[in-house]
Amino acid sequence: MRNPTPFIQRMHAGGMMPIFFHPDEQVCLALLHAAYEGGVRVIEMVNRGKEAKTIFPKIREAADKLPGIYLGAGTIYHSFEAEEFIDMGAEFIVAPVMNSKLGEYCAKVEVPWIPGCGSVTEVFQAQELGSELVKIYPANVLTPDFIPAVHAVLPKIELIPTGGVEPTAENLKKWFDAGVLCVGMGSQLFRKDLIAKRAFVEIQESVRRAMDIIKSLQEAKA
Repeated sequence: MRNPTPFIQRMHAGGMMPIFFHPDEQVCLALLHAAYEGGVRVIEMVNRGKEAKTIFPKIREAADKLPGIYLGAGTIYHSFEAEEFIDMGAEFIVAPVMNSKLGEYCAKVEVPWIPGCGSVTEVFQAQELGSELVKIYPANVLTPDFIPAVHAVLPKIELIPTGGVEPTAENLKKWFDAGVLCVGMGSQLFRKDLIAKRAFVEIQESVRRAMDIIKSLQEAKA
């Protein structure tokens, strides 16, 4: 770890942050439990549908019964959205963009903020606003080569790639070898075809396989 604050330590221990949402509350709850049983301890529910604000409190309630879970809210663009989800129990905020006003708000209320950045300048701006962990997005466009380029000039910032990260040993090794703290995964992990079939046991197994790969990569670097 480049910056071993309590938040960074918790995200590092998590290794992977699954990203999920479904308009059906029961599916969301099933995905939460599948991820947890697969070994996940950090998870992000995204604000991508009109149902999100009614479902998130149910996810929070369920998460409170799962020891060690760390629940954040994602796809947050503005301060008022962050305030709504923090009031509902979000423990950290994830954004797809670098909005300085959102960063200032999260710093004011002392809630970790993970902004989405696509350039060294944006990563620097996020760091100046107090972000300890920056989301490299879209990761499949920026590629693992972007990570050491950022660290060459901003050596203390921690990075989490999101968008196109694959739950395979080959792909994950590229990211961890490049120097990321952890990874974010959504549709690659919670496949639409498996959700449509309600194949939650299969999803749990795929999560566990990815978690096993990540833990082995982290141990190799320790």
